[in-house]
Amino acid sequence: MDFLKHFQYFGVVIATSLVVATAGQQFNHDKLHWSSTNFKTLLTWEPEAGDPSYDVEYAEYEKDWLSAPNCLGIKETECDLTNVLDPEKTYAARLKKTISTDWWGTSEYFTPSKQSLITAVSFSLDARVADGSATLTITDPLTALYKNGSLLTIRDVFQDELNYRVSYQKVGSTRKKETDVDSSVAVVGGLEPNEGYCFSVAAKVLSRADLGAWSQQQCSKADGPFLQGLRVEVVVGLCLLLLLILVIIITSVVCCRRRRQRRQQRTAQML
Repeated sequence: MDFLKHFQYFGVVIATSLVVATAGQQFNHDKLHWSSTNFKTLLTWEPEAGDPSYDVEYAEYEKDWLSAPNCLGIKETECDLTNVLDPEKTYAARLKKTISTDWWGTSEYFTPSKQSLITAVSFSLDARVADGSATLTITDPLTALYKNGSLLTIRDVFQDELNYRVSYQKVGSTRKKETDVDSSVAVVGGLEPNEGYCFSVAAKVLSRADLGAWSQQQCSKADGPFLQGLRVEVVVGLCLLLLLILVIIITSVVCCRRRRQRRQQRTAQML
């Protein structure tokens, strides 16, 4: 009977130890966060009391854990993993205090090529839209990735996967149109000749659902008559204003003539 009691006791101890050990390996996504823009990829976490130092490891999906070479014994609360991650592969990362043996946080999986944010692009625009088309020359944003000592652009990384979405509208109109182009030189046709148009551009990666950030809007100038390109309400308002001014002028002239005639009549009667 004593043997059974001792056996049960040790069984409970072993089971509890296994639960504790397993709990220490569970993912804790709330502690670690990925932050990535133009492939500069950081792992961040909240600071803890006591100013501890941290160790970071990372692992490709279903592969062994590797030490992050620049994130061992660090005091900062972020680890730059830009140079150790392959943009096309999927990774997790984990964190512990340097003096501890327990990993207290494991991140969600992250794939740079699918999740890194893309900043707004810049582009140059022809000053006038004279022939019903406009040409936009887009500058591919630089990334934080290097190859042969040079920074790569998003075109270098995504290659044929990279398109650009162009949004445009006639000056004074709220109706927008969009078109996708697969080159850094975008020719937008079907525009009304001699009208002013406003354009903005965002990067579009074919394997992603979301777009990059939109650029600042640039507008071309209308190349037609003064009123051409203005909204109907504006044209009507200007016409009414001109009509009102004309009525005021005519009324003033008529009143002046009548006053002059009255003076002349009084002068004649006095004589």
